[in-house]
Amino acid sequence: MMLSVVMPAYNEAAVIADTVRALAAELDRQDIGYEILVVNDASRDATEAVLIELERSFPHLRHVTNPGPHGYGCAVRHGLAHFRGDAVVVAMADGSDAPGDVVGYFRQIEAGFDCAFGMRFGPNTRVEGYPWFKRRLNRAGNWLIARLVGSDYTDFTNGFKCFRRDVIERMQPLVGAQFNLTIEMSMKAVLGGARFSVIPNSWVQRTDGVSKFRLIQAGTLYLATIAYCLLQHRLARGGIVRAK
Repeated sequence: MMLSVVMPAYNEAAVIADTVRALAAELDRQDIGYEILVVNDASRDATEAVLIELERSFPHLRHVTNPGPHGYGCAVRHGLAHFRGDAVVVAMADGSDAPGDVVGYFRQIEAGFDCAFGMRFGPNTRVEGYPWFKRRLNRAGNWLIARLVGSDYTDFTNGFKCFRRDVIERMQPLVGAQFNLTIEMSMKAVLGGARFSVIPNSWVQRTDGVSKFRLIQAGTLYLATIAYCLLQHRLARGGIVRAK
């Protein structure tokens, strides 16, 4: 199997090289067939120049440019339209997601699961620099989503996940334009009956650059996305067919 890692990037020139190097080193060490697909999302800094230079040394790295509209969700969707692997991990360009967890996700796919979901808050996890207030809202919101979809999984807002290609195809169309896409993809997979494995994953605050996450804006979009996914599932009477 081949793994794709889709990585949206907006003004990440300060950190993208370290992120790519660390991820490529771990995937090479684990002898996994892979590509790293970075989606340059209208960066105004030297992100694309850095990527072009990196591609000379990293044969498994390539980048595409999102022509617009822009935003985290739009960039991820553009990457999902161009990845080549049998499974895909969506990861952040800022280095907050651990390369070892990417490997852990892929091993679950190799074991037969349709998806591998991370759990940031719980035993055997390492979370550094996550704001206290944001964490409280996160836990409350994820508990609500879990209740609405009838699942024990409580990290739907975690965008760092792995999906088989056929699951991505069956959850189309994806409409989330910002960070609400993380909820849309998670809910569509769970409501559609995809078999998923949950493993603890680490998260560390970025060491450079500026976070693109806006709490108030995200909260409004999250609520709209939850309603949309529930309504679509009800109308479709089942949605995604469980992979066999």
